[in-house]
Amino acid sequence: KSLLRKDDFLAPELEEPRKVYDNEKNTISIELTGKAGPKVAVTLDTKKAKIGMSTLNTLLPVKRDGTLDYSAIVEGERRLENYYQEHGYFFANVTPVCSVTPPLTEAEGGVANDTEFLCSTLSNTELMGKSVELKYRVDLNRQFKLTDIRLRGTSQLTIEDVRTVLESQTANLLGVIPLFGYGRGYTSERLLEEDSSTIQSLMRELGYRDATVRVTQGVSPTADNLIITFIVDEGPPTVVSDVDVAGNVEISKDKLLAQLPPIVGQNFSRAKLRNAERKLAEYYSGEGYFDAHISSSVVQVPDDSTTGQKLVKVVLNVENEGKRVYIGRVLITGNEKTKEEAISRAITLRPGQPLRSADIYTSEQNLYASDVFSNVDIKEQAAGERPDGTRIRDVIVSVTEQAPRLAQYGGGYSTDFGLNGFFDVRHFNLMGRLWQGGARVRWSERQQLVQFDFVNPRFIRDGENRFAPLTISAQYQRDSTVTRFFRSAFDTGTFGVVQRLDENGNPIDEFGNATGSPTINRLTLTAETNRTLDIKHRSVIFVRYRFEDVRLFNTESLLIKDLLQPDSRIRISGFGATYVRDTRENCAVKNTLLQTIAKGEPGSPCRYDSADPTRGGYLTAEYNVSIPVLGANIGFNKFQASYNQYYTPPQFKRVTLAGRAVLGVSNVFSRGNRFSSAEFPDLDGILPISERFFAGGANTLRGFDFESAGPRVVIVPQGTFRNSKREPVFLDPFTVPFGGNALAIVNLEARVTLSKNLRAVPFYDGGNVFRRVGDIFNPPDAPAGDVFRQNLRSLWSHTVGLGMRLRTPVGGELGVDFGYLLNPPSFAIPQPVGPNATYRLRQEQIHFRFSQAF
Repeated sequence: KSLLRKDDFLAPELEEPRKVYDNEKNTISIELTGKAGPKVAVTLDTKKAKIGMSTLNTLLPVKRDGTLDYSAIVEGERRLENYYQEHGYFFANVTPVCSVTPPLTEAEGGVANDTEFLCSTLSNTELMGKSVELKYRVDLNRQFKLTDIRLRGTSQLTIEDVRTVLESQTANLLGVIPLFGYGRGYTSERLLEEDSSTIQSLMRELGYRDATVRVTQGVSPTADNLIITFIVDEGPPTVVSDVDVAGNVEISKDKLLAQLPPIVGQNFSRAKLRNAERKLAEYYSGEGYFDAHISSSVVQVPDDSTTGQKLVKVVLNVENEGKRVYIGRVLITGNEKTKEEAISRAITLRPGQPLRSADIYTSEQNLYASDVFSNVDIKEQAAGERPDGTRIRDVIVSVTEQAPRLAQYGGGYSTDFGLNGFFDVRHFNLMGRLWQGGARVRWSERQQLVQFDFVNPRFIRDGENRFAPLTISAQYQRDSTVTRFFRSAFDTGTFGVVQRLDENGNPIDEFGNATGSPTINRLTLTAETNRTLDIKHRSVIFVRYRFEDVRLFNTESLLIKDLLQPDSRIRISGFGATYVRDTRENCAVKNTLLQTIAKGEPGSPCRYDSADPTRGGYLTAEYNVSIPVLGANIGFNKFQASYNQYYTPPQFKRVTLAGRAVLGVSNVFSRGNRFSSAEFPDLDGILPISERFFAGGANTLRGFDFESAGPRVVIVPQGTFRNSKREPVFLDPFTVPFGGNALAIVNLEARVTLSKNLRAVPFYDGGNVFRRVGDIFNPPDAPAGDVFRQNLRSLWSHTVGLGMRLRTPVGGELGVDFGYLLNPPSFAIPQPVGPNATYRLRQEQIHFRFSQAF
């Protein structure tokens, strides 16, 4: 078919290959039969804006797929129109016409050439020995640039309210780049008709059931700028004059009407009607009327003679109200390994309580979420009446258990870690109580990990029908790749050298003795649970106990061994608590309009959004203490709080202002004198390196490289070292970011929407890491010539920059930020001969991420 299409036989008719097996010769003969079909020429009848052959082959199914089906011809027409409309010929009209040579005879159909009707008959006509011309006649009209879309005639909607639901789009300077929009805009007669219908349907949902929308097009007299205006004729609104309830017996009308949001006197909409039905249905279900159903009807009443308003009366019909239904017995069946009390604790159905659909749904979800059951079926059956006439129904919870264990394993090889493998096993129903437990093993030549965890999903009650989980974990990790971190953290002046090596690449100390690879061993035990404080504001407090034993081995070969030695044996044991309050919401225009209409009730049209909020705040506050009496060999207090705030000005809906403030403070109250005051003055009382504050990078201070802010310590290498080629090299003194006991950061940025998929983000970052808390507000002066103390002094840094955010087809945003550090810190580096050298941090930094900075 491909070969035939190259010779313009675009519609070959090939049958399936016929295969014949010759038993004597043990061969297969393949016979391919069919018809080459007619020669087909596809042309464009246009005097301007011609299309290249490769683009035409992509656009037209006739050329791409080799077919003369009428549906393919029409699809080509549609694709051509879209192509021209995307290039500014918004009102282009494409018509396909066909001709056959020699012309069709009366016996062959006798359809006239150069007609669209002939195109519809080609697939059913014998065309062998003939040639076909498919011509697309293109009427381009003028080429425009859609510069503005306006909305007139109504105060109920603004153009910003509806812009995101319109198919027509205005021109965009970045439209030449895929995903960023259209360079000249995009519209057509069909799209304008659809957009008018969209606006009309929105007006009707807002109560203007007689609203009509028409479109006008204005063209600039001096250019080809097109302005589209949607003109709305609202007509009189339809107002709800009265609300009535019918069919209720057990519950009074006044009580039912009290459950409804205000409707009387407001514009009528189907969404408000659906919302009223839902409110009553939820109320009936909550009161135990399990079988009650709510429907509605609209009754036309005489118009208001004074205002001309159209009036309707809404009637909510209560069907099958019956008597209240209470739970009699809760019967559990199908469980073999799972204890009945564990299932009873997981479900929200209790004997003597009203039977509610919501409780049945929640119970099913809880059981499925345990991963213990392959099927859960909760049914109810009549079980008589109570003395007061209310009904009793037993609830039958039928479960089907599945295998409670899941094992996963695998392995591989990498140049970094050598041979590696893993084995995970998890049990979802420990002791038949719906508890979970797991073990994990990760092994490679340079890293090993063993972890055990236990989860009780229903440890303690956390409000009505909710439980807080208890998670206990134990983990032991051995890692001999710690030199990778130092290689990324050191200044480039070390040529990537972080340790002493002999000519064979083996670690050695300063005397040439073999030391082995630097290794960190970490044992961690944790237990954590939480408590919900406020569901509306998503306020939760987490409490935990943590024991951690961190040990460093074989550090003698490292250039910074003297800095690591004081923290080579650190044992932490204590409690911690974290408070989280999250009110982040996205109130973008499309959510405001569509959600308000969909909900049919007043109130916030925003939705919770932690990834891209436009208003609200996010507060976290964490406190940890390590107590020697609980087994720690170091005692400290550590507190860190972070508060994010987001605001979108009503006058600038395309701009979201975002700010964050971070404060971290700590103090060591036991075993704070780990450093020798002679060699490292003023480092007494500093946190262990694993607990110290660090900052810098894409998510904190964008004027710094990753975790490179704050105090630094100068390392003066002694002796000869070897590079990656085993060649001897001499290293100059260099600086190492050391972290500190305090942290203060302020981030401010404006997220400016440029197009549907692109945003610009100018930002300011201020702050630093400080050796101690008092240095935040009062940096100490260092004596002249005291290089060590000078380098421990941190000043407030200022970074300005610009970022871009590109929305990706798979969700999320790809971000790139350029930060310029206005006052880059300088550090003194002593030299063997002559005055001290000065190392000044680079001012320019570029960061990439797949999210917002905060």
